Amino acid sequence: MESALRLFGEHGYDATTVKDITDSADVAKGTFFNYFDTKEAILPAIAADRLERLSAALRPQHGAPSSPIARIKLALRLVAQDPLCEKQLAHQLFAAMMNRREIGPEHALRDLLVRLVEQAQDCGEIRQELDPLFLASVIRALFFQRMALWHHGHRPAGLLELIDASIDVLLAGVAGPAWGAATPESSRDLDRPLPRTDRALASP
Repeated sequence: MESALRLFGEHGYDATTVKDITDSADVAKGTFFNYFDTKEAILPAIAADRLERLSAALRPQHGAPSSPIARIKLALRLVAQDPLCEKQLAHQLFAAMMNRREIGPEHALRDLLVRLVEQAQDCGEIRQELDPLFLASVIRALFFQRMALWHHGHRPAGLLELIDASIDVLLAGVAGPAWGAATPESSRDLDRPLPRTDRALASP
C-alpha cells in the first residue's frame, strides 16, 4: 500500500496504473486483486492503516502529550499533513468511500476522536454531560470543513494553525458578550407563533 501512495504522489493518481503499483511492490497483478477489486479500493485501505498507526502514536507512553485536548489537536495535525489529505487524493478517497458499504476510515477517525473526547471528559478538560459521539462528530466536521476551505484557496493563516484555532473556537464558544443579555428576549421571540412560510419567504 505504501508503494501505491508513493506512486500517487510522484505521478498523480490518474496516471498511476495497477501494473505500476504491482511492479513497484514486486507482486503479481492477481495478488493485488485478491485484496482489492479496483485501484480505487486501495485508498480507503491505506487510510484505515494509517489511522491505526495514528492511534498508536497518540499514546502518551509513545511521547504524545498528556492532555487529551492536545492529543486531539495533534491527531488532526497529523491527518492534515498526510499525503492522503492532498487535494487530488482527498477527492479520490472521498469518492471511493462513498462507493463502499462497509464502515470506512471516516468512521475510524470519528471513533478515535470519541475516545479522546472521553479521556478529556475524564480529566475535566471537556464537560462531562456532553455527548462524546456528537462532539467527536462536530470536531471531525470542523476538520473536514477547514481542509475543504484550504483546498479551495481560503488560507488566512497556516493550515496547522487554522486547525488548532478551529478546535479552540469550538471549546471556547462563538458567542459574543451580548449573547447572554439577549438570551431572554431571544427566547421570547421563539415562543411567538411562526409566520406562514409563504408570507415569510415572499419577496418584498
